[in-house]
Amino acid sequence: MKGIILLLVATAASLVACGGGGGGGSAPSTQQATPKPDQLSATVAKTAFASSEACPQGGVTIDQGIDANRNGVLDPDEIFETQQVCNGADGGDGVVSLIRVDEIGASAQCTYGGLKVSVGLDASDDGVLDPAEISQTSYVCSVTASQTDGFSSLLDMEGEAAGANCAAGGQKITSGLDFNRNGALDTDEITQIKYICNGETPVVYQTLVSTSNVASNAQCPNGGVQIDVGLDVDQSSILEGDEVTDTSYLCNGQDGDGNISLVNIEDEAAGVNCSAGGKAILAGIDINQNQVLDSSEVMSTSYVCNGLDGADGEGSTPSSYFTVRTRLGESQQIDCPINAASDWLYQIEYFTIDSLGVGAPYQTCYSESCLSYNVGDGYRSESKSYGDPGCAQTHYIQNNCDAGAEWNGSECAVPTPICVDGQVETSRGCESPVTDCPSGQKIDDNQCVNIQYVDVTGDICGNYVEPIRVTTGQHFVTCDTVFNDRLLIEAGATLQVDRNWLISAGHGVDIVGSAVSPVIIESSPNNLDGHWNYFSFGGEVRLDYESEKFVGDSISYLNVSGYEGASTIESIGVSDSQIVADGSLTISNVLSINSIFDLNAATVRSSLIMHGELAGSTAPVVYSSLLTNSVQSTAQSIGLHGPYPIGVKSGFYRGGLFFNGPLKVNCYAEAFVQGNLDLAYIYDSNGVCITSDNVNPLPDKYAIYILEEEKHSIDSGASLNLEAYIFDKNGLVQPTEIIWKARYDVDGTYYDSGQIWTGRKVDISLSQKEQYEVYVESVNGQTDLLGPKSIILNVQ
Repeated sequence: MKGIILLLVATAASLVACGGGGGGGSAPSTQQATPKPDQLSATVAKTAFASSEACPQGGVTIDQGIDANRNGVLDPDEIFETQQVCNGADGGDGVVSLIRVDEIGASAQCTYGGLKVSVGLDASDDGVLDPAEISQTSYVCSVTASQTDGFSSLLDMEGEAAGANCAAGGQKITSGLDFNRNGALDTDEITQIKYICNGETPVVYQTLVSTSNVASNAQCPNGGVQIDVGLDVDQSSILEGDEVTDTSYLCNGQDGDGNISLVNIEDEAAGVNCSAGGKAILAGIDINQNQVLDSSEVMSTSYVCNGLDGADGEGSTPSSYFTVRTRLGESQQIDCPINAASDWLYQIEYFTIDSLGVGAPYQTCYSESCLSYNVGDGYRSESKSYGDPGCAQTHYIQNNCDAGAEWNGSECAVPTPICVDGQVETSRGCESPVTDCPSGQKIDDNQCVNIQYVDVTGDICGNYVEPIRVTTGQHFVTCDTVFNDRLLIEAGATLQVDRNWLISAGHGVDIVGSAVSPVIIESSPNNLDGHWNYFSFGGEVRLDYESEKFVGDSISYLNVSGYEGASTIESIGVSDSQIVADGSLTISNVLSINSIFDLNAATVRSSLIMHGELAGSTAPVVYSSLLTNSVQSTAQSIGLHGPYPIGVKSGFYRGGLFFNGPLKVNCYAEAFVQGNLDLAYIYDSNGVCITSDNVNPLPDKYAIYILEEEKHSIDSGASLNLEAYIFDKNGLVQPTEIIWKARYDVDGTYYDSGQIWTGRKVDISLSQKEQYEVYVESVNGQTDLLGPKSIILNVQ
């Protein structure tokens, strides 16, 4: 799916708060909320200026926005609000206006934290803006990267007659998301309406709006809609290129979750926020997807205030103007290296509307940028603005260090570790790492703490950002549903999907059904489509071999049916479950016990299936996985392939079929097909399958599976950690004795290294530089072993 991002290239409406005499300007500076990997940071830039129409004596411009491209600089197309704080008129000493920017954590104003911008008069004359002196406050909120996601964006434009919305007429612009994907913006899909009005007294030129689709460009990496606004100076009823005074973009976003941004404009009575009244602008994310900006969803509030009556002045900036932006080439005042990602210089010329662009501009400004060039273990971005009086005079440098690196004053470098190997740094000092927590807990600061779940007792729909617990009982899934934090489903919960919706939970899953009260996900009896789309579950899991239990994310007693799409389970333990559907399923890095997979198509990657069943109408595709003590009841043969190119996390790099029922197999890469009840069919034209002991009854032997790639290289004296799983015809074996050895080959003769290691897990260390075969020699005294029981180790 595609989402929309509304990027306003034009400067937003200004808020003017003029202080008393004495000046009160601030030096050019920028401040950003602490960057986090999964968030886009709120950013505020303060720039001194000489004069403007609103502030004849000059002042400070406060630009607010989100650093969407993460370059550490608030670029023009990232600004969504601009305020001006004015210097007072010349005269006797007076009270100075101050600006204060504070970083805030998660709060009612900003769900993910951000920046609080406060403005007021320094009544105490101590150079500090105290809380009692604050007269105006606004918030710039950080957002998650996924909050820019959704469906394709659409936009309609039509004429607006003179009336309540536009006193002299104008244009009505409606925008929204194409939920039904019919290419038209239907009434129930509209999420925002804006008006661009003709001037009133006098109306000299008609306002025109032109929209056009754009492919990938600097403003919209994923394409979108360009909105040009201007005055019909030549009265041709067509918006020509030289008549455009303002350009905005309604951008498609990257694949993701589906939330959109909303803006409400409300009347603001005269008071603390606006002394003469004005408008309050509330912005936020439609988290519950009801297309209404609820009070709990508001992420920032700013004000556009009515001006107070005052004396006429001279030399003000023209109120009606347009700009001409021209790229001149590469930066001139920034020393930008060749390896920079981008290097540009723009000239911005300001013309009055009355000039029609003829003659010299009344103001010329310049903006240059040098983005993303290497500085050690990181990169730097630099931007600079300058020009005539009244232009922004700024110079920003942002150093972005790679993970683990820090800025040392001249470059990004990895600091000397505080803790020794095998320990982690915590708020309490260096400690041995905590790797596992009980169900219902998570690791925080190297400690297990309880997860604070939010209970869902009714229908399930939309984008959930907090840990969610779906309670016992019946629930209808009424729209596409995404869980962006942990998901817990209690025993006895039934999820009935009423249309072709999807369910996605990729940040940790605990489904805790039981034999008496399983968890069920199925089509609703009233499902108009007759099926639902797909599910996707992801997490982290490992097998505690000795207890034969899963540690981490797990699914137990889950029954899934009725979907037709392509579902996935990634890095989760699955036990005592059934997935039966006409769709497909990919299981990757999964540990499965006592479960049935009956599907139209199944793909298995680097996973363990034990005491299970593969069923369905098509051939399962198996990449470097282990199927043991299980049954194949598919209509076609199992296809055995080598390791999947990416994403092996479970340790399963080689294919193995041990102690299963009758099999039909196609071998396309090396695999160990041994100890099975029978081979009903095998295709092995390349001779890559290793087959033996496929007899009835099952043999009384051990099968060894070493959890590593087949070939390794280490330095002399270094060590390699190896772990082996052991199986027999009854399942997993807890061995009383396991012996490892190493040997090397010289001209066809094997020589023993003379070293012996014991145990299921061993640290192999060899000093003589040879190519060794490291192997399990015996288990409980038995030496006739099956499976991938050895690796090749090159000691350098």
